[in-house]
Amino acid sequence: MHIPHPRADDAAVLVGLTGGIAAGKSTIARALAERGARIIDADAIARWIVDPDLPEGRTLLEDIAALLGRTSLTAEGALDRDRVASIVFGDDDLRRRYNAIVHPALRREIGRTIDRERRRGPGVVVHEYPLLTRHSPPVPWTYNVIVTVEADADLRIRRLQDSRGLSAADARRRVAAQGDEADRVAIADIVIRTDSGSGDTPGTSDTVAELWRLLTNG
Repeated sequence: MHIPHPRADDAAVLVGLTGGIAAGKSTIARALAERGARIIDADAIARWIVDPDLPEGRTLLEDIAALLGRTSLTAEGALDRDRVASIVFGDDDLRRRYNAIVHPALRREIGRTIDRERRRGPGVVVHEYPLLTRHSPPVPWTYNVIVTVEADADLRIRRLQDSRGLSAADARRRVAAQGDEADRVAIADIVIRTDSGSGDTPGTSDTVAELWRLLTNG
């Protein structure tokens, strides 16, 4: 393991953490957080930018409703994430158009968050970003290291069925929608596999410990 983009001693190390859905990204992020990493959760930011209590959020919600219909919103006007997922994961064109609405605002807010974390000074900042692949649009920040968490697609489908109660067909669509493993591995400096168990295994723990030593020069 090595850091391809070294940073100054007084700067934060920015880690791009990607991986297939249900591969164990959140497990790895939690393990790094327990060691002191500061986590930037793209999913949490994605929820925040469509907050109906924010003017920008209301604008995005109106654009989403215009694309997907009013049933994409709850009775209270919030985004119905399960409903949206059931629509866009089954239609590639709608998913692209939905992403075109949401992703620019998401990238802007992620960029602001990264800037804030860098201003805080030294430390390890982990950006958990499931859609980071070699086909991702360019971003105005540079990762010091990119880590992808991977597991066999059939195993991830079973995990989605067990953890979220999805049908096999729905789980398969969600796995397919997040891109190919090869597209993530192509840009990754480090690949962590969680094919055995839930992703929280002795081998994974050893890998996280080694990764942490690398990131902190410990």
